[in-house]
Amino acid sequence: MESYLVFYTLAGVLLVIEAFTPGTFLFICFAFGVAVMGLCDQFTKLNFTYLMAINLGASLMALLLLRPFLKLIIKSPAQLDPKNYGSYPEKLLNREAMVFKAIGGHEMGLVKLYDFDETWLAKSASGQQIGQGSTVVIKGMEANHLLVDLAPGPGLN
Repeated sequence: MESYLVFYTLAGVLLVIEAFTPGTFLFICFAFGVAVMGLCDQFTKLNFTYLMAINLGASLMALLLLRPFLKLIIKSPAQLDPKNYGSYPEKLLNREAMVFKAIGGHEMGLVKLYDFDETWLAKSASGQQIGQGSTVVIKGMEANHLLVDLAPGPGLN
């Protein structure tokens, strides 16, 4: 088997590894270096030491130039919609819900989240009574229930 075919295969393997580590853009730089090394091996008669130097130079060039460029133009999912990432309680903060069972001053009621198809126990964060059908905003989580306050704007109070 020709050595340049081995280099191309290695570059392909590195690209597959990059596909499973999204957002790092590290393995794509090494795949670029190995692919350049394969091209040089295929079209020139350089010995392995020179090919490795070419690989090192191309990989460093890709790390210094290509990786920052890719990070600028390709956004990770967390950068696109940060409110959908983090721990589950963090995802619920500042989301709106509708009161299914009225919430007393210090008594729990039930709320249904608009964004998620879930029903939760809820308690008023400010201690005020919140009537059934009101729209509330989730302010926090305490044990197994949500802390909510009335949402500004329309809603049945």
